[in-house]
Amino acid sequence: MIRLMLTYVLLIIAITVFPQAKGPSPEDLVLRVQKSRPDTGRIAALQDLGRYYLDRAGLNKNDQDSALLLFNQARLLSRQTHHPVEEITACKNMAEVHLRQGKADQAERELQEAAAQYRTIGYKKLSSTYDLLAETSKYKTDLHNEFKYRMEAVNSMEESADTALADYYYSRLALVYSDLGMYPESVTWIKRAMNILQQRSRLEDFYGDLSLLIYDLITEGKPEEALAFLQKVRKEVPPMNLAQKVDLNDMFGHCYKALGQYDKAESCYLEMMRAYNVTNFNKNFYTTNKQMVTDHIYYYETMSEFYVFTKQYQKAGPYLNKILLLPAGVVRPVTLSKFHQMQFLVDSAAGNYIAAIRHLEWHKRINDSLYNATQSKQISELQIKYETGKKEQDLQALRSRGLLQEQELQKSAQARNFTYAFAGVLIVLTGVGYSRYRLKQQSNSQLQEQQKEIHSQYQALRKLNAAQEKLLVEKEYLVKEIHHRVKNNLQIVISLLNAQSDFLDHPSALHAIRESRERMQAIALIHQKLYQPDQHMSISMNSYIQEMITYLGNSFTNAERFHFQLEVEDIDLDVSQAVPLGLILNEAITNAVKYAFPKDRKGAITIVLQKVNGEEILLKIADNGKGLPADFDFSGNNSLGIQLIRLFAEQLDGDIRFRNEGGVEISLIFRQHYATEVSASFLYQRQ
Repeated sequence: MIRLMLTYVLLIIAITVFPQAKGPSPEDLVLRVQKSRPDTGRIAALQDLGRYYLDRAGLNKNDQDSALLLFNQARLLSRQTHHPVEEITACKNMAEVHLRQGKADQAERELQEAAAQYRTIGYKKLSSTYDLLAETSKYKTDLHNEFKYRMEAVNSMEESADTALADYYYSRLALVYSDLGMYPESVTWIKRAMNILQQRSRLEDFYGDLSLLIYDLITEGKPEEALAFLQKVRKEVPPMNLAQKVDLNDMFGHCYKALGQYDKAESCYLEMMRAYNVTNFNKNFYTTNKQMVTDHIYYYETMSEFYVFTKQYQKAGPYLNKILLLPAGVVRPVTLSKFHQMQFLVDSAAGNYIAAIRHLEWHKRINDSLYNATQSKQISELQIKYETGKKEQDLQALRSRGLLQEQELQKSAQARNFTYAFAGVLIVLTGVGYSRYRLKQQSNSQLQEQQKEIHSQYQALRKLNAAQEKLLVEKEYLVKEIHHRVKNNLQIVISLLNAQSDFLDHPSALHAIRESRERMQAIALIHQKLYQPDQHMSISMNSYIQEMITYLGNSFTNAERFHFQLEVEDIDLDVSQAVPLGLILNEAITNAVKYAFPKDRKGAITIVLQKVNGEEILLKIADNGKGLPADFDFSGNNSLGIQLIRLFAEQLDGDIRFRNEGGVEISLIFRQHYATEVSASFLYQRQ
């Protein structure tokens, strides 16, 4: 009864707060709820009202919360009335709210669960669920996962013959292909979307798709073809409204820019902005807030790119600032990366080098997360160029001396000029004046020689410091690049295992793949940490163990039944020791989760890592589970997990012991060493 009252309160708020919008009004939705019986009719009305809140909410937290509450009411009613499809749909809508709230990980888990439940009951129309998963990946700047889900959405749509939104799914897939630099594929899919719009006479979105096609052709180096195609389309499908005229000027501007006709391009772009300022955030031209924000970002990006491309950096600045001040998650990662790169150029041109470096780092960070590779040395080169300022501090005293010498030279020149001016007056003192003049000349000559020597030493020292700095940066870059590539290769293997698991049904095979994936992840975490900025050649085990536990906890379906107790000191280990130690942890924790807590039994897993006896380190993993049979023989057991733990202990030259009392306890004592640091030092000495 309380839930029903709360629902009616929300319905009244919807009527009084929101103005009329396209589609059913909130009054109509309230009447549908009031007149319907507690069945699918009321469920649909609650869902529709929830969508009404969500589509109009934007970043409004109260509206998002209201939508979440309505979807939850629909979920509970669906469960009570035994309508599984409607219940899963409500859960999917709740996940979308969580995504709007910035809870991407929670939304992804909920959407994956919804997709699995749909498949379990044989429901085929999963395209919208995969589309939301793609949006989640986009929010997390995971371009490759976004591509996977966009393709799944298209496949699901075609298999279920639910093609009402075919143009949308085709255009979304084309956009990802374009972001990946696969422009021929992008052209193929965007043309499919445009053909559907023409066949169905739904031309509201036609110019938006046309914009992507023109962009792809220009990026492929075909501006003439793009211009000819655009002129042809303008005659066949003339713009229907002011918003499409904005798009048309935008596309002509791109073509003229690519052809080097910059005056024509700027004229088109300015006309585009004049028309856009009329439609900007105007409800008469848009159906959703999301479309408004998307267009706002795009047109400001267009102006920024043009002025940066033509090196009119001052004109580009205001457009860039407008977008970089938007909240996180609003701008697509690929687009945000471009804005940071352009702001880097603007700040560099203005001499704001610190700000420029910061924006370049953001650009590289986003690109790394999108493409999983570091191909450019721009950051390191820029650091070499501008961080020499730190070395300037060491040379400050030398520069000060040079400045004093310059001042002395200026004073000497003034004295010489004064002597010339008053030579006639001081004719009586010619001898004395001449003598002083000679002394001054000698002093000036000495000062000039000293100044030249100081300047020469300063330049030589600066070049030497710059060369050494460059060598150090390049060495660090190469080492980190190695760890980055190892991590990427491991991530590829993990992705392949994930992909393979989608095609397997046998429990044993799935179990084997999952264990292999977790072992790979344990190693990948180490190389990922070694790639981090300011990371040296050792691993902080405290941080590493925390991340490993978080990853393993997320991968277990029964993680709520146990918890971890950590007693981990701040110990840094060389990578040669961190890898086997991480694999021992992975095997021990996985075995504890699988066997120590059967059924609904709850418990704890304790992990201890601390120094003992000077340079020795103790690792202990214990659980308070059911333990192993009393006659279990650790020394003679040939299970893969026990064998791997023993093998990794041997790699550490450690003493491994097992205890089976009140649960299972594994303890390992080994000596810490610094082999990697020694070898790295040796390499620097050799060079």
